[in-house]
Amino acid sequence: MFRISRMLLIIGIMSCLAACQTAQSSAEEEKKITAAKINDQLGIAYLERHDIQRAKQKFLLALDLAPNIPESWYSMGYFLESSGNREQAKKYYLKSVELAPERGDVLNNYGTFLCRSGDYQGAVSHFLKAAQDPKYLDVAAAYENAGLCSLKVPNNAQALAYFEKALAEDPGRSASLIELAELNYKLGNYKKAREHLNQYLKQATPTMRSYLLEQKIDAKLGA
Repeated sequence: MFRISRMLLIIGIMSCLAACQTAQSSAEEEKKITAAKINDQLGIAYLERHDIQRAKQKFLLALDLAPNIPESWYSMGYFLESSGNREQAKKYYLKSVELAPERGDVLNNYGTFLCRSGDYQGAVSHFLKAAQDPKYLDVAAAYENAGLCSLKVPNNAQALAYFEKALAEDPGRSASLIELAELNYKLGNYKKAREHLNQYLKQATPTMRSYLLEQKIDAKLGA
């Protein structure tokens, strides 16, 4: 009995040590991930200030700290794209998608890259996939991006449908409202155009674009 009890005690101690090591390792990993995300944010801030060297330093540090999270890769991809290295940037964006192929924010980021690169259909496909992620909090942005990219095809009917989906998710998206107002005007749906423009003007600062569109709609409606 003594030997069995002693053996059980040893096994218990070893299990406890293993659990403690696992918990410690997990905590250290979380710290690295947090630090990586902070460095990505700092990198973006430096990039916006055109401090290229510091931006690159932060993005590289983020990759070194947490190479297994997509944020580290798409942030570096954005840096390379901003620096004109589009082909190299694509590899980093693709790696982010490889790490999280179902995550809405990752798919949306890659979609915006594709749209900026001229691959409009590929971009729309990724935006729509992003919108299917039930955990993605900004589904409206994915649909709006799909609409904006569809305009570049151009496919106005498709764009109109996506802007409407964006507004169904978030009625306050001003970009979708002004685009819908303009698209409906082009299609001859002047009353709908006026409705969307009125919604836009309730929540956004008037622009020269909205002013000129208002004048054109008023002329058609005889206002």
